Amino acid sequence: MKNKITKTAIFGGSFDPPHFGHIDIVKNLEKRFDKVIVVPSFVSPFKTGASDASARLRLCKKVFTSDKTEVSRYEVAKKGVSYSVDTAAYYAKKSDGALYCVIGSEELYRLCDWHDIDRLKTLVTFYVINRPNFAPSDSLLKDLKKRKIKIKFANFDGLDISSARIKIDKAFGMPNAFVPSDVRAFADKNGLFDPYSDYVRGLYAHGLRYDRILHLYRTALRGAYLAKKYGASVDKAVTACILHDIAKADDDADKYKNVVDLSGFPPPTMHSPIGAYIAKREYGVPDDVAHAIAVHTTACEDMSVLDEVVYLADKTEDGRKYASLELMRYLCDYDKNIAMLAALKEIKKLSASEACAMSDDAIAYYELICGDAEIPQLPPREQSQPSGKNLPVLGEVKSKSVGLVRQAKSKAVAPVAGKDVATVPEKNTDLSVVLRGHCESMFVSSGDAIKDIALAAADALNAHKAHDIKIVGLDGKTIVADYFVIASATSTTAVKALMGYVEDRLKKQFNIDPAKRDVDKEWIALDYGGVIIHIFTDKTREFYNIERLWSDGSNVERFGD
Repeated sequence: MKNKITKTAIFGGSFDPPHFGHIDIVKNLEKRFDKVIVVPSFVSPFKTGASDASARLRLCKKVFTSDKTEVSRYEVAKKGVSYSVDTAAYYAKKSDGALYCVIGSEELYRLCDWHDIDRLKTLVTFYVINRPNFAPSDSLLKDLKKRKIKIKFANFDGLDISSARIKIDKAFGMPNAFVPSDVRAFADKNGLFDPYSDYVRGLYAHGLRYDRILHLYRTALRGAYLAKKYGASVDKAVTACILHDIAKADDDADKYKNVVDLSGFPPPTMHSPIGAYIAKREYGVPDDVAHAIAVHTTACEDMSVLDEVVYLADKTEDGRKYASLELMRYLCDYDKNIAMLAALKEIKKLSASEACAMSDDAIAYYELICGDAEIPQLPPREQSQPSGKNLPVLGEVKSKSVGLVRQAKSKAVAPVAGKDVATVPEKNTDLSVVLRGHCESMFVSSGDAIKDIALAAADALNAHKAHDIKIVGLDGKTIVADYFVIASATSTTAVKALMGYVEDRLKKQFNIDPAKRDVDKEWIALDYGGVIIHIFTDKTREFYNIERLWSDGSNVERFGD
C-alpha cells in the first residue's frame, strides 16, 4: 500500500498585525492539510515599511499554537525583501509531499507579476481563499490556466478583515474589533501598528469638527479598499484620505496666498491645495500623496491611480447621501475610468460652485479614455446571503431585503416579504440618462416590522433555554441587515433544536421562511433579509464574538436573563 502523500500549506504574509482573519484561516487550513506553515515576512515586496519583523514573529508564535501549525522564522532570519519563490524552494527541499501556497483571491489579479512566477508555479499549487469583492473573472482564470499556474479554491471564505482597517480604527479611537486582546496589549505597550494616529491628532489640532473627522475615517476605509482593488499603495491612500480635509476649517486664502498656488481653484475647493501644503509641511508626506490631496475636489487630467483612489473614496464613502451613491459605488467595482467619469459629471451637476477648468479638463480626459464604452446599469438588488460557514455576516452583500423596496417616482412598487423588488434604469450609453434614472429612485424601509421579527426570534430563543441573547442594531453600520439576533446554546444538539424553534415561531407569526440557512455543527445562521439570527455553541460564540465587531456601545440590547 502506498504511503499517503502529505499536503503542506504555506501561509505567508506580513501579519501586521496578526488578527482574527488570520486565525480563522489557519484553523480552516488545519482541517484540510497535514501541516500548516505560517511565514511572517521580513519585508513583503507589496508592503514596504511593515512593523518590526521580530515583534510580528513573536506575536505569530503567541497566536498560532496548534501542533499542526509551525510558525517559521525563515524569512525574518533571512532578512531582505521576502519572495514566495525562495520560501517555497526552501520548504520543497524539506518536504516530500505536495506544497500549497495560500493566497487571498485579491492576489490573483497580480499573480503573474510575482517575482519569478514561472519557477514558483513549478513548486506549488496556489490555494485561493475567496475575499469579499475580489472574485476572479473568467478571463483572468483562463489566462492563469494558459500560463499553467495551478489553482485550487478553498471551500471556505476569508473574513473581511485587513491590517489597514485595524490601523485606521486604532488611529481614530474605534473599538478593537479584529485583534486578540493580548496582541493589542503588546502593540500598545510597544507602540506598534499605529502609523496614522499623529495624522488624526492633527485633524483635531486644525479645528475639524467630529462629524468631519468621521467623514475622514470612512474615507480612509474606502480608500484602503479601492487602493487594494486598483493596485495603489494602501498606506499612501490611507494617509491621503485621512489628511485630505485637514484644511477644511483653516482655508483662509489670504493666510496662505504667499506659500500656496491657489490659481484655478474656486473658493469651495481651496482647502485642497492648502491641505496638501499642510500635509507636506507638518508631516512630510511624499509628493504623490500631496498631489492626491490637492486634486481631491477638482480632479485634473492625467490623474495617477493614487489620485483616483482618493477622489473616488471621498465621493463614495458610506456616509455620503446623494441619490446616485449606490450606482457610483457599483461603478467603482465595475471600471475605474467609467467611475471617474460618472463621479466628475455627477459632482459638477450637484456642486456647480466647485466647477473649474481642471474639472472640465478631467471630464474631457476620461471621456477620451472611455470612448464609446457602454455605461452599465445598476444590477437588480439581490437577496442577502451569509458568506460561508465562517462568520457569514462579514462578507459584503449587495442589499438588505426584508422591508426594503425601491420605489421609482413613475411607478409605485408594493413591498414583498423576504424579497427585494428593483426598478432599474434601462441600459443606455448616455451616462447622464443613467444617472438621472438612478437619481429618481428612493428607498423605503419598514423598520418596525423588521424589529418585530428580531424580537420574536429572541423571544423564541429565550423560551427554549438559549442564553446570552442579544439584539444588535445595525442601522448605518452595514447593508447586510438591520438586526442581528445572537444567542448561545450549551451543545451542538441544542443549536439545531433552537433553529427549529425559531423557524416555527417566525413561520406562524409572520408566515416567512429563511432565505438561506447556513448550518454548521457549532453555528447556525438563519437569514431573514433584514434580520440574521446566529445560534452558537458557547466556545464558538466566544471565538467569533460577533457583537464585538458591530457594537458601538449603544446598539446592543440584551434579551431575557
